[in-house]
Amino acid sequence: MQVNALAYEAVSKLETRNSKLEIDAVLFATSTPVFKNRYHASFLADLLNLPQGILALDITNSVRSGTDALLMANTLIDSGKYKNILVVVADVHFPAIGKELSTPFGHGACAILVSNEMGIAEITAAKSCSSALAEEFSYKGNAIQYDPRFSRDAGFKTNLTAALKNFVTNPKQYDTIILNSLYARMAGGIFAKAGFEETQFSKDTLLSKIGNTGAAHALLLLINEIENAKDGIILLADYTNGANFFEIKIVGVIKEKVVQNELKNFELINSYQDYLLLRKAGNFSSFNYETKEMFSSEMMQEREKDTLQYLKGLKCDSCGTIYYLKSTRCKKCKADKFSTIQLSKYGTVYTLTSEHYFPSSFPPIHMLVIDLDGGGRVTVQQTDTMYLEKNKIEIGSKVKLVLRKMIENDTKPNYFWKAIPL
Repeated sequence: MQVNALAYEAVSKLETRNSKLEIDAVLFATSTPVFKNRYHASFLADLLNLPQGILALDITNSVRSGTDALLMANTLIDSGKYKNILVVVADVHFPAIGKELSTPFGHGACAILVSNEMGIAEITAAKSCSSALAEEFSYKGNAIQYDPRFSRDAGFKTNLTAALKNFVTNPKQYDTIILNSLYARMAGGIFAKAGFEETQFSKDTLLSKIGNTGAAHALLLLINEIENAKDGIILLADYTNGANFFEIKIVGVIKEKVVQNELKNFELINSYQDYLLLRKAGNFSSFNYETKEMFSSEMMQEREKDTLQYLKGLKCDSCGTIYYLKSTRCKKCKADKFSTIQLSKYGTVYTLTSEHYFPSSFPPIHMLVIDLDGGGRVTVQQTDTMYLEKNKIEIGSKVKLVLRKMIENDTKPNYFWKAIPL
């Protein structure tokens, strides 16, 4: 799944819980952007059908960008100029084949709504302490790493010590400490000198399950901790070339554990090569792989945005028959007056076929005709079709529409709806 689709998936789950809120800003963070010189936040705001001209900002180039976005959202809310800010963080990391076990990697996304209204947790304090010294970075495509004995003392230890001194006044007030850093094992002595105890630290239970999800990892740890804690105060420290500190007080009750529920849906894949094939990623040289160029029109996509992107349909004013595609006259009663309605993303498979002749790098393409809940019929592709036996869909199966990358054409991705089994 690409970063944009992964981000939208996270937002769609949040959207169902907060459909009545008016979002007035979108902040998107990642260290693995899909586009260069194109705002992902604006792209995401458009997918969500938010008002034109909304504040939409990208925060990239660092795995600390997730908490950078949270810090900025909190500052904007405190200014009083914004009420509801959507923070979306997504990262997709592919290590080289053969280095999967030695490289911390994972794909992940999360969406957090920062609001001036009552929520499940309150940011009572936040501060950033940056460092000019970078232990590791990339320059002209090359990985640069200083001598760790110098850089981790001059960088990590110095910065973290200064940040703790400036931010923390009473270490004992925190019920939980979340430290997100590749050098977390080196932090024990620093926190002990500042007055913290080992029992206050939260264990990273997500790393072994989903890997290190980059910019999203600190916030996923925070969400997971809030879901599992009944009350208390959390100290979140996120370090990369400096540290972002948050003091967060739990003030609400979690009705549904989002992170844990999502982890239950994971299925193990036999090999990393299979995983790359499933995600249509990597450079393939096998005899059965070939690139297919397909026609795509930006003008058509913009003109038909209500249908293709927002999943809007038409309802006959006379008999109530619902159509996904535009029709001059109602096929049932021959009337010509229609009203625009929002179609459901859930439905039942009416019929299906496996298409071996449709241009595809990995045939066959499994196409489904779906009767949507509440009316309307669409034809879409099943996603993750390489593992059809695990994702078996039959006539009568309940499915959900999800946004996915459909094709790449003219070196750009094109997105559309696909179906997954429920």
